[in-house]
This record gives sequence, structure tokens and C-alpha cells, in this order.
Amino acid sequence: MKVSEQMRPLINEKGLNPSDLAHLVGCSPQYMHNLLNGSRRWNETTLRKACDALGLEIKLVPKKLKENNN
Repeated sequence: MKVSEQMRPLINEKGLNPSDLAHLVGCSPQYMHNLLNGSRRWNETTLRKACDALGLEIKLVPKKLKENNN
């Protein structure tokens, strides 16, 4: 699942819209809309600021490997 697909419901749960989040993050509303619709890619700084604004923590978790049925 893409970051933007996971962010959108969380933005709504907080009662925010993308323009509100842009203000909290310190970027333009258009830039935030572009991030959320997938026409721009998240960078580390913007992702960290968005997570901070939404009360989220970024964790790196190893993928589960599928068993080989051979």
C-alpha cells in the first residue's frame, strides 16, 4: 500500500483536509494535494513533518517472506 493511500484516512480522522495538513507541514496546498494524489513523491522531510502533524510514528518492518512450495 502506498503512503498516500494510508495517509488520507488518517487526515480525515483528524478532521483535516489536505490544505490544513499542508499548513501544518509548511508546504503549499497544491504540493500536498500532489503528494496525496500520487503525482509527486514523498521525501523524508515532508513525510516526517506530516507524520508529526498527524501524531504518527514511522517504523521500518521487514517484509514477511512467502514460503517456497517447491
